[in-house]
Amino acid sequence: MNGLFMTKKYKHPKAIRRWILEKLYERYLENPTEMLGPEDFLGTGLVDKKQLATNIHYLYDKELVELITGYHSPLFVATRITPKGIDLVENTREFNLLFPAYPVGVEEETVELLETMEQMVVEADLTPLEGEKRKCLLRDIQYLRDEFSRPAKLWRRNVIEQVVQWIEESLEDLDRNEFLPSLDIMREHLKKFFK
Repeated sequence: MNGLFMTKKYKHPKAIRRWILEKLYERYLENPTEMLGPEDFLGTGLVDKKQLATNIHYLYDKELVELITGYHSPLFVATRITPKGIDLVENTREFNLLFPAYPVGVEEETVELLETMEQMVVEADLTPLEGEKRKCLLRDIQYLRDEFSRPAKLWRRNVIEQVVQWIEESLEDLDRNEFLPSLDIMREHLKKFFK
């Protein structure tokens, strides 16, 4: 652990995820059975409720943390790091690559794009699609999310553009502005990123 904490709120999702994992790892080392609640993160003032909810669920989807959820969606009751999360934190090279403490250069430019990706995850889940079309949309959204979880310098433009096209095709029978408005925002972010 680098032990450095910013005095202002974290902005980049990868830095927030790193901080969450470090905090959970430290708690695990203190007491492997003890879990942290939302107040343990929010009380620091380093993240707000939306940042915490979005990023903790991302880490849960990646199987890096366990969550106990309750009636206070989208927050959680308690969380702890998984063995997969512990292995990642202890592999400092991989941890620094996936979750840089202070994203710089090209990583720094991805803040809004990554936030839009998480909004797309929520919106896709709420679309009225059913059956195979729904499965394809959710699979494509997850594939795009996985691509963005890699270091930005390794993003594959042709893969990203193809997946975005598949997402658009899944929505051809729906009003995209109503059910997945963040898709157009994503397109704009991608144009700027790949210029």
